Amino acid sequence: MKKHRMILGVWLSIVLLCTGCGSNHTIPTQPNSTAADTPFLYSNLIDTDTQKQVTDLLENHGVSKEQTDTLISWANDFNSRITSGTLPKGFQPMGTSGADYSGLIIKNNEAEDGFIYPEANCRLTSYLLMKDLIKTNGNHVENDTILMFDVEAIDTYAPFALTKEERDQFISLFSWIPLDGADTLDAHISRIQDAWEDRNIQINGDGISLITVYLHSPFDQTRFVGHTGVLLETADGLLFLEKYGPQFPFQATKFHNREELKQYLLARRDLYGDETELSPLIFENNQLMA
Repeated sequence: MKKHRMILGVWLSIVLLCTGCGSNHTIPTQPNSTAADTPFLYSNLIDTDTQKQVTDLLENHGVSKEQTDTLISWANDFNSRITSGTLPKGFQPMGTSGADYSGLIIKNNEAEDGFIYPEANCRLTSYLLMKDLIKTNGNHVENDTILMFDVEAIDTYAPFALTKEERDQFISLFSWIPLDGADTLDAHISRIQDAWEDRNIQINGDGISLITVYLHSPFDQTRFVGHTGVLLETADGLLFLEKYGPQFPFQATKFHNREELKQYLLARRDLYGDETELSPLIFENNQLMA
């Protein structure tokens, strides 16, 4: 238990340093792209009507009811622990600067003995929804410090528990990617695609895909998954579902096209570090989002 408290203490420290699902390698600075001027509609899955809209869409794209029920239980748990700030009901205009979570504070989920349970993050949430559509061969890179907290959560907290096969696939899917001296964006793109091929990552879904934001860590000479979410095609555009960050809410956002989604993601301040880091790379499944 002492070990778990120490690990979770470090995990919480990193969470507080990061706005989203990035890592302690990223330092928020001004992005070099801005969100589109048109306000997007977003929801934090607060009310049952919006929850049903989102879960019906997920189930129409091959996500099981068991998975969507789990998603809603995670969202309800998070939303029930908000002690400061409020989240809007239904889908509301986001505004050009994005959703404002600056005043949002949640109460830690603690056991009776004071053990602080981990929070869902973007990777755990995306895998929950995509796991039946994903296959890998389990290959991954050892000693991934980015994923150590995700794996700790999977191994110690029942709501995030996975089977051995699922755990292996999760690590294979999100494990960082060595750059082997590559120093250009084109070379980084090739390394990411090579890693997907080496790990035989396959995503088989119709109208549903995994969006992955790969960040650059010059210190580790890797690309790692700084943020991820699930993209769904709808009758009138797209819906992007994400856990904005461990200490931030679940969010479903409506976009007209992929360019809007790309600009929305690139406007996140926590994706940018110092001048030694090359730009974030956004992938839809195994293809660079153009």
